Amino acid sequence: MLSLRVLRTRVLPWALWGATMASVAWLWRDVHAEAAVGFAIAAEYELSTPEPARVVAVAVTSGQRVRAGEVLVSLDARAIDAELAIVAAQRTRLEAEVGAVRAESKVRVDDTTREFDESVAAADMALRTARSERKIRAAEFAALSAQVTALAGLVEQRMADRRELDGLKVEHAALEKELQTADALIQQLASQAAAARARRAGLPADATEAALRPVRAELAVIERQEQLLKVRREAMTLRAPVEGDVAAVHLQAGEVADTGLPIVTLVGDAANAPAEIQVCQRERQAGHGRPGEAVHVRARGAAGGSAAGRVTRVAPRIAELPQRCWRDPELPEWGRELVVRLDEPLPLLPGQAVTVTFLDEEAAPAPAPAPVTVEAPVSETNGPARVDVAAIVVPPALVERTRFEPSALVWSATRERFVIASDDTGLADRDEHAPWLFTMDRGGRVDPEPLVVAGIDAFSDLEAVAFGSGDSVYLLASQSRSRKGKRPAARQVFARIVLTDAGATVEAAISLAEQLGRDASSLAALGLQDTAELDLEGMTATAGGGLLIGLKQPLDAEGHAPLWHLPRPDALLAGESPTAAGLRRIGAVSLQVEADGESRPGGISELLELPDGSLLIATTASGADPQRQDGGLWHASGPHELASARLVRRFPNLKPEGLALTPDGAAIVIVFDTGAAAPQWMELPWPAP
Repeated sequence: MLSLRVLRTRVLPWALWGATMASVAWLWRDVHAEAAVGFAIAAEYELSTPEPARVVAVAVTSGQRVRAGEVLVSLDARAIDAELAIVAAQRTRLEAEVGAVRAESKVRVDDTTREFDESVAAADMALRTARSERKIRAAEFAALSAQVTALAGLVEQRMADRRELDGLKVEHAALEKELQTADALIQQLASQAAAARARRAGLPADATEAALRPVRAELAVIERQEQLLKVRREAMTLRAPVEGDVAAVHLQAGEVADTGLPIVTLVGDAANAPAEIQVCQRERQAGHGRPGEAVHVRARGAAGGSAAGRVTRVAPRIAELPQRCWRDPELPEWGRELVVRLDEPLPLLPGQAVTVTFLDEEAAPAPAPAPVTVEAPVSETNGPARVDVAAIVVPPALVERTRFEPSALVWSATRERFVIASDDTGLADRDEHAPWLFTMDRGGRVDPEPLVVAGIDAFSDLEAVAFGSGDSVYLLASQSRSRKGKRPAARQVFARIVLTDAGATVEAAISLAEQLGRDASSLAALGLQDTAELDLEGMTATAGGGLLIGLKQPLDAEGHAPLWHLPRPDALLAGESPTAAGLRRIGAVSLQVEADGESRPGGISELLELPDGSLLIATTASGADPQRQDGGLWHASGPHELASARLVRRFPNLKPEGLALTPDGAAIVIVFDTGAAAPQWMELPWPAP
């Protein structure tokens, strides 16, 4: 009994006091040692419709497991199908009109040509007749002149009658007048014949094509409308972007879905989840948390692990924190939100709480670039338009396998992904220059597995991609020389691939720089003397057919960036010469960038033809890379309107490398070259504000 009383009165109070002090110390360290609470960002995808539509069917339920690409929701697309039918009818009408215009134009051209030929023939006949008659009169005049001279001699000798001489002189003068009139007539008829021949020569050789041009332009507009409607139609079927679990079903069949509101919420697998933490920094901690600052992340709970990380994004101001960050759910708290990217794997459930400790600057590696606010040229009414640039989310598993430096991208409606090219792939000690492309969803999340291109050993410095027909895609390497002055085959690739369920397969490929070097006539047509400084970075498909190719360098004598047109890329890939495939220079554009504090000429780093036929041009400094440069985005009314290109945006300390339209056509996706730093991207609303 004594020992129990001692335990209750002496030992237990001290034990409780010790536990309380330990808890206080832990809380003190958690708050005052610059620790902050954070939550694992879930790889969450909210599937919504880009336009109001009625839900026809929901194929999943909450908690159901789904595969990537599986159909989750079907939306009512009858209105779009009706529009497609109307556009198809308009296309059929215009195609018929093309035949009618061609036939009518041929008849008119033949009639006009025949009339002009008859006019030329009549003028030539009149001229020949006049010249023949003049020759006759000239012979008569010469003979009569001889008679007048002889008769004048006889009259002087009084051997002939003067009256006879006077009669001959009158006839001689009349004949001379006729010759003068004939000369004037011949000159007039010669002028008429020359004018008739000039009119005949002035008949356009492509009069039929000129007559068809307006109809073809209307047909191109219809085809673009049809493409846009097909994209809208495809968007009426919502598919799972990744493998995962359905977290919630917000609407059922028969209900109306509004634009942007979620219909199904999907949580991706941990393998696809971005290794990022949302951090709630209380107001007293706001002095810490600069972009690039190193942190230590510890999962809460007895079995929680820990990992190193780095701050990637920082909110620009103090604001009310999300409710989950409040210590008391009834008392709102203020602070600043940050995003931390883990440098190493840490098994976390989506939404799991963690503790984030900010490390000393001495312990932090070199800071990563901060997110950028891009400014447009200042408007007199609204001021500069501001758009945020964000980091592309690259899974740690992919980072361990390859470098990822996005240089170009296109949207694949079949895969519902952006297909992205990278300057470099693989790792130097393993599979450098592996023939890999990459895929990224609408939220800027790269898939963990590369898209393997079969049928080619390697490619390097891949700079441009453009869609062809069907699921075919054109790939273009820079064709430039490496820092060592070499131009390996992997840097000369120009290829056509086809996207398959398993990946991609090369259909045809050539070494473009080698082909250009063999075809001297093509170099002259392109405005080049040789290929020594050649660097190609921009390429886009055109509605009129073929590809536009933009040069990073060399610039022309005026410092303008040249633009090429390749109307028959498949012919070039089939073995025809660049000249036979129609490759030619169609113009050049004056681009300027701010580099190392001064303005200098820029080259074309990417091209994108928009549905209205206008052209977006991304630019970076041409030639040697400066220490700092502000890339830009320019807009021209068309490839033949380069002289009137205008600046749309400048990108401070960023180099725009890839341009693509979003599936709904409402924005431009831009990816930036950041070297070894975290890759960046943005969506720019279009038309730009």
